[in-house]
Amino acid sequence: MLPSPVVMTGALLKRGAEGGVGNGNGNDNDNMAQLPGWAVIVLFADFLVFFPIFFYIGYTLSSIYPTLAAVEDPQPPAYTSVSLDDESTTAPNPVKSDDNALTTTSLRRIDRLLRQTAGWTANFRGLACAIFLNIAISFCGIAVSWVIPRHLGLLAATLATVQLSTAWTHIVITTPSTLHFWQRLPPFGKTFKATWLPVTAWWAAFQITLYVPVVLGRAFGLGQWDPSRPTAVPDYNGHAVWQSFIIFVVTLASAVLLVIPADVILIRVQASLLPADADTIVPFDRSFGGKVEPEVVTGRGYVDFQTAWATFERASWIRLYKLLAKITAVTFVMYALVLAIVVPEVVLMLKTSEPAGSA
Repeated sequence: MLPSPVVMTGALLKRGAEGGVGNGNGNDNDNMAQLPGWAVIVLFADFLVFFPIFFYIGYTLSSIYPTLAAVEDPQPPAYTSVSLDDESTTAPNPVKSDDNALTTTSLRRIDRLLRQTAGWTANFRGLACAIFLNIAISFCGIAVSWVIPRHLGLLAATLATVQLSTAWTHIVITTPSTLHFWQRLPPFGKTFKATWLPVTAWWAAFQITLYVPVVLGRAFGLGQWDPSRPTAVPDYNGHAVWQSFIIFVVTLASAVLLVIPADVILIRVQASLLPADADTIVPFDRSFGGKVEPEVVTGRGYVDFQTAWATFERASWIRLYKLLAKITAVTFVMYALVLAIVVPEVVLMLKTSEPAGSA
């Protein structure tokens, strides 16, 4: 699993905003205040209440939902594949609907499908694999940071963990299994051969989008935020507003036009490595329009980069981007509700605070 489009786009837009922050002069000890003792309790209570919301948005909505949308086939086969061990496998009940709309056209449909698949816990399927994957990427990135630049370290770490990211995709799109995630790891050699190009394309798109705000900020003459001086106030000029807006728009467009398509292609290539005896919870054309033959026939058995792109139709792109727009809207609404609660609390804390160092 790679950074989800919505979460990653938010991080990139934050980077874009920082591209328009200038350096200023200030004293870190100025305007410091001592918050009241009860502030810690309130902030801890806020964390307990809001963490599940942020986690649901960041993992379920931003990672699981788009993954299902990337693999759902708009023209499912007229038959339903039946596993040879039906007696030991319980398939999810089909989502009842009065129309022919696809599951991933609606957040509610996806939620209903997941609940029918494995109850409310299905909203967090693949979590153990995702946690281990992030730890592995961090460890690999640190291990190679001594010999290669950090941005290349991300590529190396992502390539080294292709088994885990592919297993996560398989867990998300298939029916529940009694196997642990480490028992579902595909062969490294085959997985690496299939995914190295999509992974590299995703990494390149991510790097381009990451540095777009930096390059534009420097081109506009906007200073960079200095982490060592967090209280420094930017010295804005009359053009800073429209320049920052341009940076925001270009960064968003880069994420939408580069990173998300690269992520979709990677997901589809990973899905093509799904074992033949695994059943998916959404309609999925394993042959990719007849362009992919079983491994016993061609010796490959997975889709290539170009085919993964070509078989994702225009209607599917529209459906995916509409879904991402809905997820983004829900995210902003939830953040607004959280701010509506937290901001008054912070204002009250500041009003009841005392100058730092006062007895």
